[in-house]
This record gives sequence, structure tokens and C-alpha cells, in this order.
Amino acid sequence: MPRIKKIAATLTVVLALAAAAPASAQALSKLSPNGKAKSWTVVSDKAISLKLYTNQYAHADYYRKASNTTQRHLWNKSGINTTATSGTGSVVFKIRTCEWIKDNDDKCSGWAF
Repeated sequence: MPRIKKIAATLTVVLALAAAAPASAQALSKLSPNGKAKSWTVVSDKAISLKLYTNQYAHADYYRKASNTTQRHLWNKSGINTTATSGTGSVVFKIRTCEWIKDNDDKCSGWAF
């Protein structure tokens, strides 16, 4: 019985620490609708990276806290298995990944917050 209490106490502490972690500590990431590109936050959420999985173009749209109404764009036109990374700035709080479609609307993921 004492062993069960010790396990329960340890589990309670672990769960409490996990719940107390700040939301900003979790990186944002988003895969494009057809899985052709992925974007994610890096450098403590102060920059983003965008990787291509095909030879098509893609862009990541994102917002920073210091200019929360300005939509920014990071393009990757460098080809398969390449990664583009933005410069650093204030914390990125919202991203999505889009597949570029010539002469048409781009296919974009939903937003990650």
C-alpha cells in the first residue's frame, strides 16, 4: 500500500508541473493541406522555419505580438527538402502553412495559435 501512495504522489506532482508550464513554451507548427510543406516556430517562438517536401513553392503566414495586426509571410522557393527561416523578432503567436498555386488561390492550413 505505501508503494501505491508514493506512485500516486509522484504522478500528482508530475501532472501539476505539466499543467503549470506556460503556454508560450509550446512551439507552434502547421502542415500544409496536402503535406507538401511544414512551418514551425524556432528560437523560443521568435522566428519561424518553413520546409518544403516537394519542388513546389510554399509560404508561411504569421503574426508577431509586437505588431499583432500585421500579417507577415515567409517564402520558400528553394526546392525539395530545403528550409527557410525568418529573422528573429517578437514572439510569433499565430502561423499557417500554404501551398502556392499559380494563377489561383493558395491552399492554406488552418491557423495554429
